[in-house]
Amino acid sequence: MNIGFIGAGKVGCSFGHYLKQQGFSIVGYHSRTRESSFYAANLTRSSPLNFGELIKKSNYIFITTPDDQIEDVWNKMVDFDLSNKKIFHMSGCLSSAIFTNCKDKGALCYSLHPLFSFAGKESSDLEKVVFSIEGDNIEKVEEFLHKANIKYFVMNKEDKPLYHASAVFVSNYVVALAKIGQNLLLQCGLDKDLSTDGILPLMESALSNISQKGINDSLTGPIVRGDTSTIKLHMENLPKYKEVYEKLGLVALEIVEEKGNLSNENIEEIYKILRSDSNEEDCGNI
Repeated sequence: MNIGFIGAGKVGCSFGHYLKQQGFSIVGYHSRTRESSFYAANLTRSSPLNFGELIKKSNYIFITTPDDQIEDVWNKMVDFDLSNKKIFHMSGCLSSAIFTNCKDKGALCYSLHPLFSFAGKESSDLEKVVFSIEGDNIEKVEEFLHKANIKYFVMNKEDKPLYHASAVFVSNYVVALAKIGQNLLLQCGLDKDLSTDGILPLMESALSNISQKGINDSLTGPIVRGDTSTIKLHMENLPKYKEVYEKLGLVALEIVEEKGNLSNENIEEIYKILRSDSNEEDCGNI
């Protein structure tokens, strides 16, 4: 397997570095900038290549450009002989359908995406990361996936947007929640550094609990305790983030219902507190 990458950003560099560590032959990188191609090639002990060279020398090609460039890259690729080549893009949201007329070119095309947030170009510790793969004839690349020690699941084309939304919730929006927490602590008089120092152990302990106990058994706080007076105080003191608190609170309430540790009366009372503003608005429209 001779592997080439089109795109030398965080994902392309990191995944190429990972595959090199797994014993694969990386033939090279093509990127819009010479500097990026040389960096990635040096990292993977491969070569910076022009577009045509990379297509010719690679039988496994990974497109690791931003999503809005993938179709343009494919439209450029179809001018070359793609017979018997395996071609992947690594977008979370887009499916393999973007490779129009792939079969007519004699190629096999897939989307392969890691559930991972790449902080830099050398984030190659991917052994525990779960990947999604989507496309026709998955069995044709199973040997590669197993040899690369990739933990994966197969998904349908139509589920890619929902899948990617899941990734956004547990990655991007975790950062957004940390920002909300920091903003509230700043209002309490903490400075940015101390607020970050306060938030991190709390978030880390929540993730550790999920790892050890699973999601449902890791929920703590006033909702799982049925502490309605605390929930009311929160709602009364959150003018800016009340709606976010409400929506997430309703999700937490789903967990409580699944666990069955509160009475139906207590659950209904919490629900009414969380939806108090919505109920008032509905009444005003009658």
